[in-house]
Amino acid sequence: MSPTKSVFQYIVMLFCLMAMVSCSTTTVHVNKSYLNESESKNIKNRLEEIGFNVEFNEHAYPNDISSTTILYSPFLKEVSAVDNIENVLLDLGYDINSINSLVASNHWYTKNTMGLYIVPKDVVPNDGKSIEDIAKQYKSVNCDTLAELNLQENGTFLYRQKGEASVSGLWSITQYPYIILEKSKPYLDFYFEIKKSKKSVQISNMEIIELQPINSSDIISDCKLTYVVRL
Repeated sequence: MSPTKSVFQYIVMLFCLMAMVSCSTTTVHVNKSYLNESESKNIKNRLEEIGFNVEFNEHAYPNDISSTTILYSPFLKEVSAVDNIENVLLDLGYDINSINSLVASNHWYTKNTMGLYIVPKDVVPNDGKSIEDIAKQYKSVNCDTLAELNLQENGTFLYRQKGEASVSGLWSITQYPYIILEKSKPYLDFYFEIKKSKKSVQISNMEIIELQPINSSDIISDCKLTYVVRL
């Protein structure tokens, strides 16, 4: 056998071996919509340590998924893959309420892939994410500037600040939990981060939605704006 042919066969065998290893690695699609960067990195590292390939996404949660869920293909090559992921999540403090094969709300997982939806405690997927949920009248609290922001369900806003002319324009949810206020003249491109919480005061409970400014503007003050409703 000539040296050239031997080297060629070696390269072919090496390529085939690499392809087999690549194909045999289970890919886990992790939805990180409710995870911060630290949590996402920790989960990725732990799963990669035991041989999984991890890919993140922030797709909308299926309506029938309300708690931490593992979805898997029935064609998984490693039967123990589901158990391995379950053990990692339990070790990280996540309770797993559902393990399903094939499909959830039309999310299909193909050969040797898995889907992972992680729902931290006190989080309700898709709760409060729509325009209707955010369209409220917000006011500044504990700020030197008296300001008021009215977000309408039709996607328009009206901003008032004491001593200044009112400003109107368009608003939208860019990627939850962020919204943007936009206007062409005068130019406005202003972002808020949405922060939701609940608080108990004496005999009643309150739901609080806060809009925390992300950038600065000559038109919008840097005050945190708040909406409060008694439940």
